[in-house]
Amino acid sequence: MAIISNPQETSAPPPGLTRYGLFSAATVSDDLGPREIASGFQFPAEDCGTVRPYDATCVRPFDEKTFDEGLGYQEADPYWVYATRQCGAVGTSAGAMEASVRRRLASGEQRAVEEQLWGGGTLATDPQLTTAVGVTTVVPTAVGSSAAIAALEDAFYDTYGYVGTIHISMRAYGNLAYGNMLERRSGQLTTPMGSVWSIGAGYGITGPLGVAPAAGNVWAFMTPPVLIRRSSVITPPGVATLDRSTNQFMALAERVYAHTWACDSVFAVEVPIVAPAVVSVVV
Repeated sequence: MAIISNPQETSAPPPGLTRYGLFSAATVSDDLGPREIASGFQFPAEDCGTVRPYDATCVRPFDEKTFDEGLGYQEADPYWVYATRQCGAVGTSAGAMEASVRRRLASGEQRAVEEQLWGGGTLATDPQLTTAVGVTTVVPTAVGSSAAIAALEDAFYDTYGYVGTIHISMRAYGNLAYGNMLERRSGQLTTPMGSVWSIGAGYGITGPLGVAPAAGNVWAFMTPPVLIRRSSVITPPGVATLDRSTNQFMALAERVYAHTWACDSVFAVEVPIVAPAVVSVVV
C-alpha cells in the first residue's frame, strides 16, 4: 500500500516488438524527398505484361509473334500522417515533448498507412485497394478460407510471375491459422506457396468499389509487391511549439508517405472468418 498519494514518475517502458502487418510485408524506405513530397512519384511497370508460347516449327503458314505496344507506369500520391501532444510547460522540457510525440507517431503510423492503402481513410490517395478500377474478382470452387486463398493465388499467378502480397483484415487470421495458411519465413507471414501476408489492423472488410462481404466473410486483395516510401520524421523544435499565451507545449511529429505496387494487377476474393464447426461423436 502506498504511503503517499502521488506516485513517483519514472521513464516509460520501451516499446514492444513491431507487429506483423503492412510494414513487415512491404518494402519500406525512408527516401521520400522534397520533389516526391510535392508531386508523388512514378516508375515503369517493367515486370508486367503477357508472355506467350510460340510454335517454331517449319509448317506454313508460320505463326506471327504478337507485339504489345507501350509500357505502363505505376504512380503514388503523397499523404501526411501525424501525431500531436499538448502539455503544460511547467515541469516538462521541450526535449521530452519532442521525444514523446515521436514515440506516439511510431506506435500508430503502420495502422494509419494500412487504412490509407485499403481505402478506409479520409484522404483520397492513389492507389487504394477498395477504390481501384479493374480489380478481378475470384470465385472459389470450394468452401473454406484455404480454398478461397488458393483460388486467389491461382488467379493472381496467372498474370504475375513473382511473389505477391495478400491484404486481409486482422479479424480473419484465426480461420487462416485453422486452415494452416500462415507460415513464418524470414520475418514475414506467408502462405504455404510463399505469398506474403499483410494482415492489417487498419484494413477494412469491404471489397472492390466498397462492396460489402457476405455475412461471416471478409474481402481479401492480392497485389504485386508493395513499395512504401516515406520521409524522415518531421518534428518542430519543442521550444518553437510553446504557446506562451497558455504556457502549453503543442508538440507535433509527422511523416509523409507514398505507396504503390509493382504492377496494376489486383485480385480480390471473399474469405470466411469462421472455422467449420467440429462435431464430436460419442461412441
